[in-house]
Amino acid sequence: MDKHIFYKRKALTLMRCKSIIDLFENSEQQENAMGYLGLYTDYNFLQIIDVLRKNLDKYIDKHNFLNKLYAGWNVTHKVHVQKYLPGMSYSAEHMEHGKDEWDSKRLLAWMFYLNDIKRGGGTRWPQQNFTSKPRAGDLCIWPAGWTHSHYGIVAPNEIKYIITGWCEFV
Repeated sequence: MDKHIFYKRKALTLMRCKSIIDLFENSEQQENAMGYLGLYTDYNFLQIIDVLRKNLDKYIDKHNFLNKLYAGWNVTHKVHVQKYLPGMSYSAEHMEHGKDEWDSKRLLAWMFYLNDIKRGGGTRWPQQNFTSKPRAGDLCIWPAGWTHSHYGIVAPNEIKYIITGWCEFV
């Protein structure tokens, strides 16, 4: 695995994952142009920030340069909970850093898987030759730039739930 992709097994408890899925299913979701259902919310509402910060500290320990940047950065408050129906994925290769004001400040991306997927459903970073296996509670953290482009892999028979968010310059 690429040393810049941090992967932590069981970062979130199964109970926390289930409660987030339940919250999602009982909320008003918006359909995205890529075919998934999404919900933007605040990380405090989902009670995940302590787990995320603890693991970001581990990531920073491995990449101490992040402590010495010329500008401050932090986790964005808004997170995106996503639901992919069987046969759906965000299959376009993309990066998390972009040209618009809302994504141009992104430094890191992160994602929690909320459920296990038996076949497919992972995330592929082609330049790193790495594919994650979706397991409930697992966390990935990676650079937001073009060197870590990625795409979702279809889960042909199962629903896939994730939470994703970003760290950006302030």
